[in-house]
Amino acid sequence: MRSIGTARHFQPVGTPGAICRDHKRAVLAPAVALEALRCGYGPDLTDSQLDDCARAADHGRLSGSSREAVRSALRPVLTANDSPESVHEKLFALPPGHPMRIRVGDREYFLVPIPIPDPL
Repeated sequence: MRSIGTARHFQPVGTPGAICRDHKRAVLAPAVALEALRCGYGPDLTDSQLDDCARAADHGRLSGSSREAVRSALRPVLTANDSPESVHEKLFALPPGHPMRIRVGDREYFLVPIPIPDPL
């Protein structure tokens, strides 16, 4: 059994629920997306395939926003060959809790936006 913990392990007491949900989604999505990548799926995977990947990653049913976050993590990988404008557009248009894949050298990573509560 895998554990991603919860936002309460990382966020301070009193953190708003929306931030905690975004945090959980940011950690959950790459775990499920990794299973999807192992199966050769892309962002157009079916809901049934997505459910199978969630189960393989030891997670239950995904919310609609978590499904969107997984699909976000499955979009084509950003590399140093992408134009600065393209990187800027994709990076700063990410909804809260939605990871993206990047390639640095010969390795891929998930860029995972963990939300920070206001004020610090």
